[in-house]
Amino acid sequence: MGIANVAALIACALAMGLGALGAGLGLGNVARASLRSMARQPAKDPEFFRYMLVGQAITETPAIFALVVSFLLYFAGGRALEAPNSPAQSLMFLSAGLCMGIGALGSGIGSGLVAKEALEGMSRYPSSQGQLAILMMIGQAWTQTGGIFALVISLFMLNGGGFNQLSGANDPLLWGSIPISAGEILGIARFAGAGIAMGFGAVGSSVGIAYIGCSACRSLADVPEAGQRIKSAYFIGSATAQSPSVFALIIALILLIRG
Repeated sequence: MGIANVAALIACALAMGLGALGAGLGLGNVARASLRSMARQPAKDPEFFRYMLVGQAITETPAIFALVVSFLLYFAGGRALEAPNSPAQSLMFLSAGLCMGIGALGSGIGSGLVAKEALEGMSRYPSSQGQLAILMMIGQAWTQTGGIFALVISLFMLNGGGFNQLSGANDPLLWGSIPISAGEILGIARFAGAGIAMGFGAVGSSVGIAYIGCSACRSLADVPEAGQRIKSAYFIGSATAQSPSVFALIIALILLIRG
């Protein structure tokens, strides 16, 4: 056991804590909107309850991603590692946990916002219920992509993420009394950079897409006859808002693969 084992366990808590925070806030928003909708349209209680369950199921997905990564980090922290006292491997675990946690935080909050606005729109204009339900599920799925990208990068790091290719990771000390090699300094920069890039890149796009989804649901509820124009603008705007997280994914992969 060494500092890398401790880092893995801390990263386990960070991934699950941040992932649960985002999903919890999102789930609360969905349930709150459902209760308001039931109060406005008591006759449609079963339908609002059903849509609440669908919205909450999708909103909870990022927390499940975080749970998977947390379990992997927990098991890593309890086993004999190849370099238990390596600062680079420690940063790899911490970066994987933060990347997944921050990515799940944004996806959970964003998904809940979209479902909240769709449910409230259904209660104000029941005739638009079908179209709003479609927009809700599309918008929620779209907000999940940042979390999925974060999951990919986290799993890549936990699967090695270039750690084994670090040149000089086990060389003699190169920096005087500082117990770290040139290869490990490179590894720290790579893992920290990939985690920061993908984590924050994911949360930004997820919340941005959620804002677009909220406006689309509100606009469709207010002006149902403009549904086609609203959907077209919604899809184009969401695709554009998604591009920063794709850029973050590319940079994270370059950092991990190329160094």
